[in-house]
Amino acid sequence: MPNICQVSLKGNCPIILDNLENFNKFYKENYFYIICPNKDKKFFKKKIKKKNVKIINENSLISFRKFRGISNKYFKKTKYHKVIQGRLSWYYQQILKISFVIDFVEKNKKNITIWDADTILINKLDFTNKKFSNYFGTTSYFHKAYYHTNKNILGELPKYYISSLAQFISISPLEINFLIKKLKQKKRRLKNTSEWITNIIMQSIAKVHNEYNGSLFSEYELIGQSNLIFNFKKQILVSGIRDFLSGRLTKAQIKILKILGFKYIAYEHTHPNFYSNNMLKRYQPWSKFIQILLKKLSNNVYRGLKHHFCFFLRINKTNI
Repeated sequence: MPNICQVSLKGNCPIILDNLENFNKFYKENYFYIICPNKDKKFFKKKIKKKNVKIINENSLISFRKFRGISNKYFKKTKYHKVIQGRLSWYYQQILKISFVIDFVEKNKKNITIWDADTILINKLDFTNKKFSNYFGTTSYFHKAYYHTNKNILGELPKYYISSLAQFISISPLEINFLIKKLKQKKRRLKNTSEWITNIIMQSIAKVHNEYNGSLFSEYELIGQSNLIFNFKKQILVSGIRDFLSGRLTKAQIKILKILGFKYIAYEHTHPNFYSNNMLKRYQPWSKFIQILLKKLSNNVYRGLKHHFCFFLRINKTNI
């Protein structure tokens, strides 16, 4: 039974409802934990009246005010202290996800998957394999700043990896225990998990990065690379449609994606750009959809083959 964690504002509610419907089709049992601001809690409870959904006030983990105070203890020493203030809410939702899954897995001894609130599942995925989660990867992204931060937090990086930015990441009790062990080596565990995680991650970002580029840490990359260090294996290539969408896909367009093996659609409707503005209120033009699809397919073939080849070379080099 998939357990799903999401952090969301109320603007994602239409997407979450569509995603819930698909999860209920693909899995007989599933349970969603949706973490939201206190001001949005009543809205979510009114809109999502499903027995397999629990709405959680983000303040029960850590308030944004508390998070910001801890973060600025480290960022005030950097030259990007002022500019990063506008990005703190983005880092905050990452802290909420990580701390929730740590507490959830420790308490329940069950696997859990973080799933982006702007993403809809369109084909079934196997999130776990017995005692371990399945390690998915994508060749569409590779942001070095994330890995520099991870190396400081984890003390090492996997011997080979591609990006874990696949809109979701899973973790099992064995894997969470390993991650906690790594985090304890950075800082003694505090009673409040969210405060503990905030100190570790924000301190690492401030220590590692002299220059600010907006994205200096990813919860998906941290968990993905921790999993690979603990139980190294080849990442499973997974693909979805995300970049350059300017509207919701039609039923026919989604059917094509399903046939071609795509697993999800991500609607980044909150970004302040032409493509994102009001994208949920219009349909995706076919001409642009075909362009996006062809570019994505060519990327999957070329970089997918490169991934298999590089993994083969790396493993054989290690075994020599």
